[in-house]
Amino acid sequence: MPTSKTLFPFPIDGAFHPVFLGPVKAQWTSAAERKGFSLIGRAVDRLHVVLGCHTCGQPTLKRINVVRDHAPECPHCIAARRAEAARKMGARLIAPDPQGDRHYGVYEFACGHTGRRQHHRVERAAAGGHGLGCETCTEARHAAEAEARDWQLIGRARRRHPGYRRYAHTCGHRQDVAVANMRHGDVDCAGCGESWASKPSQIYLFDFTLPDLPVVKLGFSSNPSFRLRQVQRDPGQTQGKLLRAIPIESGHRAICIEKALHAHIRAHCPDLIVPPALFRGPIRTTSEIYHHHARSYIQALLEAVAAGWDPSASGSPDNAAA
Repeated sequence: MPTSKTLFPFPIDGAFHPVFLGPVKAQWTSAAERKGFSLIGRAVDRLHVVLGCHTCGQPTLKRINVVRDHAPECPHCIAARRAEAARKMGARLIAPDPQGDRHYGVYEFACGHTGRRQHHRVERAAAGGHGLGCETCTEARHAAEAEARDWQLIGRARRRHPGYRRYAHTCGHRQDVAVANMRHGDVDCAGCGESWASKPSQIYLFDFTLPDLPVVKLGFSSNPSFRLRQVQRDPGQTQGKLLRAIPIESGHRAICIEKALHAHIRAHCPDLIVPPALFRGPIRTTSEIYHHHARSYIQALLEAVAAGWDPSASGSPDNAAA
């Protein structure tokens, strides 16, 4: 059968197509109905039919074998779904992918910037799977965070890791730093800065609520607040909080004191130690966890350290310096 010179009186997928003069088989109509479409007619050539979507009512052009053997999708429903997902995220789908990838599109974000995104990631974001950020605004935020720490954001890190960027320190030295570390000030310049061993540190005591098991953690860090966030897999579940922090003149001195405190507890109160199998899921550590009833005892040890007791040089806080 030849293609007619007559066009369908309505646009199909955004264009007017010619009618194909040929019979419509009953099995094609039945297959279309089972899959959510009405078969309107044939178009373009012997291989295509026009379907009307039962959901949105819009016509679309599909190959006969797709209708017969597969599950045809309505491009208009897909476009509406993507547009709604973008709207929920405060964005707008404005154009197809300039690189021609049907899985991507160009979106305009609430800030006014545009970016290329995978459609399914936008839909996942709208469903609560993750956030939908703007690269321009994100990089501007990273730059401001770096400036607040006397660093300058240069660009992508040399290492292949999305969580790192390359920064320049005020001294001129350049290095890769984790974005999270820069944000919280947990960064040291390898050119002019102090190492963890020489810069000031703190001995801390954290409190956590594990499922059916409240515990405390004793450790050291130059930034206990950041370490508290870092060590919890799900802060909403463990509800960690800082109970006490003792300033120590250097990281080297802090690790010596911390190790001595753990040794002191093992020697005098080993029953306070929580087996690793009970906390490894919720907390990212392999040791240094004690039962909650050890809280007062460990706080007393820290008070003794603050008063001058050196656990690495003596066996009891009773020997604290005056």
